[in-house]
Amino acid sequence: MSREIEEHLDDAGRGQSLREGLRLTILGPPNAGKSSLINALARRDVAIVSEIPGTTRDVVEARLDLGGYLLQVADTAGVRQTADAIEAEGVRRALSHAAGGMTLLLLDASAGDPRAGLPAGLPEPDLTVWNKSDLARREEGISISLKTGEGVSELVKLLQAKVQQKLESKDGAPLLTRPRHRHALNEALGHLRHGLAAPEDRPELLAEDLRLAMRAIGRITGRVDVEELLDFVFRDFCIGK
Repeated sequence: MSREIEEHLDDAGRGQSLREGLRLTILGPPNAGKSSLINALARRDVAIVSEIPGTTRDVVEARLDLGGYLLQVADTAGVRQTADAIEAEGVRRALSHAAGGMTLLLLDASAGDPRAGLPAGLPEPDLTVWNKSDLARREEGISISLKTGEGVSELVKLLQAKVQQKLESKDGAPLLTRPRHRHALNEALGHLRHGLAAPEDRPELLAEDLRLAMRAIGRITGRVDVEELLDFVFRDFCIGK
């Protein structure tokens, strides 16, 4: 049982992301179309769209429902090396927000060198998307045109598959969506480990740790009766024979 609890606890935070929403940060240089992309995904005007570089200075977020999965999408300031203090703070916030979640790197397919000027420390993206496919095509990544709408529906389907892959449990077991559930399982695991280390000639010590472990699990699943615990102990450990 202790191994099963350990595997359940080692879920990389999928349960919390399932409840609160998986984070997706859109990164890219200025004027790549990041604000247009979040508007297209949200199907409403979330961010201001302008041809003037550096319009977005702070993180702008929208919540999406992708096939029943909650996705928190963030539009960020264009990431580039800059001497402007306010713009540099926007870049710092963009990179900070990208930590610990999924990232989508949006690039301008019509630019000569789309990656020129990108700052060091840019995380490896989960998806690389090329915008402005109506003007130019790239062999790598995914091509879309936020002007014509080409490829956007395919991108949404791919995002949904990515989110499902990250959030679904591999063994089909329910995920831990609340901190108190995780705390209760950690407590149960501690009691089980302590009980397994008890001397073989002191089964009552193991029984007590089993009682405490089941009480901790009972805070998640519902109360476990003492009689049920005693039946389990006497049936499996031959006490009194």
